[in-house]
Amino acid sequence: MESKSQVIQLFTRAEEAFKKKNYDYARDLFKQIITVNPDHADARKALRATIIKKYQEQGGPSKFALKVKLGAVNSKIALNKTKPAKLLDICQNFLVEDPNAAKVRGVLAGALMNLKSIAGAAVEAEMALEGDPHNIPAAKVLVSCYQSLGKIREAQVILAKVCKHAPDDRDLERLQRDLAAAETMQKGFEDTGGGKGFRAALKDSKSAEDLEKRQHLVQSDDEIQEEISKLETEMKEDPNDPRLPKKIGDLYFERKKDFKSARDWYKKALDLSPQDSVLRDKVDDCGIRQYDVQIAIAKKNGDPKLAELKASRLKFYMQSFERRIADRPTDLGLRFELGKAYLQAGSSFLDKAISQFQQSVKDPKKKLDSHIHLGQAFQKKKLFDLADGQYQKAEEGGVVQQTRLLYIWYGRALCLAEAGNFEKALELGKNIMELDIGYKDISQRLERWQAAKV
Repeated sequence: MESKSQVIQLFTRAEEAFKKKNYDYARDLFKQIITVNPDHADARKALRATIIKKYQEQGGPSKFALKVKLGAVNSKIALNKTKPAKLLDICQNFLVEDPNAAKVRGVLAGALMNLKSIAGAAVEAEMALEGDPHNIPAAKVLVSCYQSLGKIREAQVILAKVCKHAPDDRDLERLQRDLAAAETMQKGFEDTGGGKGFRAALKDSKSAEDLEKRQHLVQSDDEIQEEISKLETEMKEDPNDPRLPKKIGDLYFERKKDFKSARDWYKKALDLSPQDSVLRDKVDDCGIRQYDVQIAIAKKNGDPKLAELKASRLKFYMQSFERRIADRPTDLGLRFELGKAYLQAGSSFLDKAISQFQQSVKDPKKKLDSHIHLGQAFQKKKLFDLADGQYQKAEEGGVVQQTRLLYIWYGRALCLAEAGNFEKALELGKNIMELDIGYKDISQRLERWQAAKV
């Protein structure tokens, strides 16, 4: 069983992996956290966000494949409906493949509640309802969890919404009665206890403290600002401690999403600790996020400067990672990120991209993607033999998930077709269609390659 400090370290590593777009590693770390601490709400949310982000950027399983697997999962759920530990494994394994399966997530929430992991059950039920507001089982779980956590008003709000869709559900009627009784008791607690209230009298006890912590998992903006003010006061007492402006910067960056203010505070921390490369990274991360905000606004408004903003961001990103590698030349993950930026920057940067990928391929976590990107870089240089060789190394490098295999085959097929080897391109294209007929534009390309072959 990992200690609290070990779990915190795991979460920090997972966050860093996510920021670096190492989604598989981040996913595995978040899974590890919820295995040892099922009530870790932030890890559960982050796990879902990681999988979604990965599929958005790298592609995911086909809808048909997921539909087939969902049928099998539903059968397993039916067979194990009285075995919460078994349901936990079934649901969590499937949700790694389909994080948007709201019904399965609702079943997971129920399993966690039965296993007395109330905070974990609550967050899974919340996410299930985000995907399917009419998910009655998930709503029931969430109401029960909120009741257990003392969040009576929140439970009543959820219950009022769901009752509209299931007016004759006896379980909901029971929950209504239970909540009414709990509300009455809660009011009694607040109104008794020697003028201070029973709740106030309980705050000194450990159980009450734990409850308060669970009730405030999500801080309000006022609470965050209060925390910032406290840290600013501490800075007046100890103006030379770089940890204090760093903490303020973290609050602005992570909680308030105010990247300009975060950058200013990180710079203050860096002035106090100029050798801290992590602080330099944080300053640059703020700059990158500021560009992201500007680009999103420009895209929304149809701003003609959108292309210019993207080019400026890419230039800033490359300069930042060149600096990071100068600070930490043995960090192969940084070299992989810089290689991707060079690849995006165009033909004049291809040699630089190849050089970075040829080093990052030595990192086991980056080996597969490094081979793929090397293939893409060589392909852009019209070095088709070298490109195909890299694609083959990616394919033969070990166990490859179907989504990644399709991606490799597709890239390789394009490369072979561009080299004029339509016969081999057709063969790979047909392999793709056998697994996923709707993959990208493979059907149209097969038609063109067939015509070119003739």
